[in-house]
Amino acid sequence: MAIDLQDTTTSFSENALSAADRSFKLLITGPSPLSVEGHSIGHGVPQRPIDLGELKTLLLAPHATDELKDTVWAHLVRRSRCDGPAWVIGCVGVAMPGLKNLAARTTHGCPAHVAEDIVSEMVTYFVAQLRRIDIDRPNILPRLLLWAKKGALRVRARECSSVEICADVPEPVALDGEPFMVLAEAVRCQVISSDEAKLINATRLEGQALRAYAGRLGVPADRLYKRRRAAEARLARAIEEGQVSVSCDGPASNLAC
Repeated sequence: MAIDLQDTTTSFSENALSAADRSFKLLITGPSPLSVEGHSIGHGVPQRPIDLGELKTLLLAPHATDELKDTVWAHLVRRSRCDGPAWVIGCVGVAMPGLKNLAARTTHGCPAHVAEDIVSEMVTYFVAQLRRIDIDRPNILPRLLLWAKKGALRVRARECSSVEICADVPEPVALDGEPFMVLAEAVRCQVISSDEAKLINATRLEGQALRAYAGRLGVPADRLYKRRRAAEARLARAIEEGQVSVSCDGPASNLAC
C-alpha cells in the first residue's frame, strides 16, 4: 500500500499522534517493512534486518541499556535527516510510547480543541528537533521529548485562559535514568534553586498535586505554577545547551530535604 509522505507537517497537524501512528504501522507492515540492519546497531541486538516495530519493542525491554537506546536513536535521527519523510515518521513511531504519555499528561483537563492543538504542536516540536538535536551527546530521546513538552506547554499556556484548567496536572519530566541527579546537577550549576528543584521533584517526579504542595507551603498555587514553569524552561534550555548533563555524576546533597 502506497503512503503519501510528501507533506509530513500536514499529516501530523491533521490528527497528530493518531495520524503518525497509523502511518508508522503502514511502514512496518508488509513484505518490505522499514528496517535497520542489526549489525549497524550492535549492543546484542539480532544481527539481521530489524523492522522498526520490533526495534521499538527491543528499546522498551527492561534490559535495554542507555547505550543501546542512544545508539539506536543516533541511527534513526541520521536516517531521518538523510533518507526522507518515512524515517521521520519512523522516529515518531518508535518514540510513540513517550509521546503518548506526554500527550496524556499535558492535555488532561483541557478542552478537546485545546488538547488537539497541544498534541499537534508537541509533534511539530519533536519533528523539528530531529534536524537539530546533537546526536553525539547522550540521552537523545529524553532531550527530544523535552522539546516536545516545550511545544505542548506553549500551546497550553496560550490557550488555557485560567491556570485553574491545567495547573494541577503532573507533567512528565522527560528524562530516562536519574532525573533526581539531573535536578541536583542543575542546582549545583545554579540553573535552578534548591527550592525550585524540590518543587519539580515533588510535583513532577513524585506526582504530588501542585495545589496540595502549595497548601503545605502556605503560598498561592498560581505563584508556584509560574515559578515551576520558569524553572523548567531554564532547565530544558540548560540541558539542550549542554550546561547540565542528563547523565551527570554530580552530588545530590544540594537537594537534601
